[in-house]
Parts: sequence; structure tokens; C-alpha cells
Amino acid sequence: MNRRTAELSLVVSALVLLVASITTVGTARGVRGNPNDEPKRTEPVSVGEEAPDFTLEDMQGNQVSLSATRGKMPTVLVFYRGYWCPFCAHQLSELRSLLKTDEQVRVLAVSVDDHEKTKQLTEKIAADGNGSVNYTMLSDPGHKVIDAYRLHDPAYDGKRFDGIPHPAVYVIDKNGRVAWAKVESDYKVRPSNADIRAALESLN
Repeated sequence: MNRRTAELSLVVSALVLLVASITTVGTARGVRGNPNDEPKRTEPVSVGEEAPDFTLEDMQGNQVSLSATRGKMPTVLVFYRGYWCPFCAHQLSELRSLLKTDEQVRVLAVSVDDHEKTKQLTEKIAADGNGSVNYTMLSDPGHKVIDAYRLHDPAYDGKRFDGIPHPAVYVIDKNGRVAWAKVESDYKVRPSNADIRAALESLN
């Protein structure tokens, strides 16, 4: 009888260990009882969150990091669809007049475009005679930063413009927190300079 009891005890112990290991693996893979325990991959970074840091190349091949100006000045971070998008071109044209003279604010514009395509877009914008692009254009060809901000637009998966973002503008305070955000589900709609300026003014 004692032997049978011991054998049963070993079987029960083995089952307990098996269940525990399965639970651990499930948790490690992100399996949760409540789907609201963590943000969905498609929910964009929002107000109050720390803006994900990144380093991307500008058109001249220089490395530009979001955190480079932390503690010094806020950043306006713009995600646009690409050089081919007329609504993006209009938005980027307008951004030339966003800042006041000598205002201590950095403006960064991010897309999946390579440097050559970005250069074509800046030349197109400057051709209107209202000045050249006066902020930094960054290339995110692998859309890693776009994905980090959870802006991925699945409507273009597997197509020519795979990886492009939903258009978005973030105002990030000098401490690296998102103070204001506007993410558009309709790519034809963009926030005005007045909207962005109001967000900047609220930082002071």
C-alpha cells in the first residue's frame, strides 16, 4: 500500500510540474487570460507614454537620434506615407512655416522612403518658390520605427508600399514623453499647423 501511495505521489508531482511548465511557456509567449493586460500591437503610442527612442539616417547619411535633444528641447515627430502621396507633400510643405524664428523645437519627418526618393520629394516641395524644407527628413526603410510607434497600416501589406504608416504627428516634450498625438485613420486628413502650435504652446 505504501508503495502504491508513493507511486501515486510521484505521478501527481510529475503532472503538477508538467502543468506548471506549460503555464510558464504560455506566459512567455504572451498568452494571457485577459487580452487587455498589454497594449495591442496595432494601438499607436499615445499621450503620456514615453516616446520610443530611435536612430535613423537623414538624407546626408548622418545618424539622428530622438534622444539627442532630451532635456534640451521638444520634438515634433511626423510620420508620413511616402514621396508619392500628394497629401503628404502638402502637409510637409505646410510644415516649413510651423516654427517661429529661432524657436527651440526640433522637427523630424519619418517615412520608409530611401534617401533618393526623399530628395525627390524635398525638391518638389521647394519648387513652389516658398523655400526649401527646413527640418530633418529621416529614412526608415525597414519600418522598425514605424512599427515601434505601432502605426503600421495593414491595408498595404504585401503591396508596393508595404510597411507604410498611418499618418501621425507627435509632440514630444523635452523629457521624452508624448504630450500630444494625432494619428489619422483617413490618410487625406492631417492636423493643421495651428493644431500643432497649440500643442507646443501648452508645453510652456
